[in-house]
Amino acid sequence: MAGNGNVQGTFAWGLEGRICLGLNSELMLPARTDRLKVSATMDQILLQSFIDVEKWDSARWKGTAFLHDPRGMEPPCLGIVFDNIDAGKQIFSGWIERLGTVDKYEELRISIVEGAILGVGDGYSVHISSDLEHAAQRAQLNASHPNLGTAIILGRVHRMTPELGSPHLPRFKKEFSRHKSYLFVPVSADSKPEFGLAIRKSEINFRRASEITAADLDAVVFPEHYFDHDTTIQ
Repeated sequence: MAGNGNVQGTFAWGLEGRICLGLNSELMLPARTDRLKVSATMDQILLQSFIDVEKWDSARWKGTAFLHDPRGMEPPCLGIVFDNIDAGKQIFSGWIERLGTVDKYEELRISIVEGAILGVGDGYSVHISSDLEHAAQRAQLNASHPNLGTAIILGRVHRMTPELGSPHLPRFKKEFSRHKSYLFVPVSADSKPEFGLAIRKSEINFRRASEITAADLDAVVFPEHYFDHDTTIQ
């Protein structure tokens, strides 16, 4: 699915997306069990998850929306398009209860990985998870995990295959570079952003598929067993 939108308030927006089956599911990290320090005691383990699996399954992540202010005065928006917006709003409400309307410690980690993936095709993947370093810093500041040894997090991945020459992601990157921040918002399947549930963020990871290895946090954007063989990513 690909398309262009109209104006919502002061924002002009574009919507694009297509589900690649098998990628839109819950993921546990580290992806390889040999990376877990099984000798860690319970007070050294941080279970960090912004993903409520049942709510995400109910919300049905359908696509990604990029929104911008035509005047250039406001930061851009990154929208997650939910087929079931009520469940999607519950997800963002839960994040706001936990983080506030500003992700001060940048605990919610968002990556956009561009480039072809063998067996999947060209496009980009959006990966939502937790930032281990920032979560550990907050936990240590709050003395909830002073001797953190192991962290286990959950993430969610969605593959996007926009039309060739789609301007939405490049424009978002340009606007983010200028404003140094963006709003993360839920969007309904009929293309209505829920700005009342926006979370302001100042970090996002723009990456190329070719730079990611099996031990990388964003390796989960690749199909299972992708790195079992000596595969070259073009």
